[in-house]
Amino acid sequence: MKENRLGNMDNIQMHERIGLTGASSFLTSQVLKRLAALSNIKEVHIFDIKPPTIVSTKFIFHRVDLTKDEASSSMSSVLIENKVTAFIHGALFSGPTRNKSNHHEVESIGTYHVLNAVAEAQIGRLIVHSATFVYGAHPKNPNFIHEKYPLKMQGPHFVRTRVDVENQIQEFANMYKNCCVTVLRFAPILGPNSTNVRARYFFAGVIPKVLGYDPLVQFIHEDDAVRAEITALSSQVEGVFNIVGRGVLPLSTGVHMSGKIPVPFVSAMCRTFFAAGYASRIWDLPSDIVPFFQFICVGDAKKAEDILGFISKYSSRQALKSMIEANRLRKIGFSMPSSTLGEDAAYATSQGFQQIY
Repeated sequence: MKENRLGNMDNIQMHERIGLTGASSFLTSQVLKRLAALSNIKEVHIFDIKPPTIVSTKFIFHRVDLTKDEASSSMSSVLIENKVTAFIHGALFSGPTRNKSNHHEVESIGTYHVLNAVAEAQIGRLIVHSATFVYGAHPKNPNFIHEKYPLKMQGPHFVRTRVDVENQIQEFANMYKNCCVTVLRFAPILGPNSTNVRARYFFAGVIPKVLGYDPLVQFIHEDDAVRAEITALSSQVEGVFNIVGRGVLPLSTGVHMSGKIPVPFVSAMCRTFFAAGYASRIWDLPSDIVPFFQFICVGDAKKAEDILGFISKYSSRQALKSMIEANRLRKIGFSMPSSTLGEDAAYATSQGFQQIY
């Protein structure tokens, strides 16, 4: 995919009608809140198997199962009829899941159907959520990984599946030159509302750690992740971008900040420990993520800063700290706002959906 530099943001108009998948995912649900608050957004057509928990008169829900053969035609007809000009593909998991077959169908087959619909409707703007875990966690990784670094096709199942998704996106971008395609590779997203696999690691009562390893880790604050998405949507920048927080921190520092007890294991035993706890549902941490707590996997932010014009507000440490502090407050009975940017009032006034199909 080629890259175009971002011009003056004041001169770029937001798309009025947007298509979107993955409304039930954490990041996409946060993006929906922001879209509901933007006055120049007229309609958001949401394709999912169930309506989003966030309501707005701008939202039009269409019940579509991305794994079914009819998904492409169902979406394309809606996109064409409603003159949708941009599409956000967020129906992608933040990490490994228990059902690997369903994981593959939702991500790989779902992406195939989304791309067919976007092509049929001649959508001019496509943004796809991805993650820095596509680089894999490997002892030979550089300290900061740039976007052209080879992706890991031999990694865990969830990594291989996402690499397949990105390969589909690359092929689509090469074939459909009239569609401006942007892939955002997010670092693990942390913040007051995060519940993903990286967040659960720091919430475990006892934290297993690979003996002799203390890799640098990197996160992105949930508010920064949403801001990066809106920045991309407001632009005509093409290409792949690492969306990461400022700086890094040792894994041991993160464990210390969480106040939990680290228990070191040799690598093989650590995998066994994770697998046993996962199989018995003691916790939701599969052994597939062990390499990410053993070897470095840190994205380079320079390209996003130089071309997309995105610079994170929060550091990796601040993202982790905000999540830990919010969790502690919840434990003593305090409720946390859905966004640390205090934008709840802007979208809470919308009651219900415009339409549900």
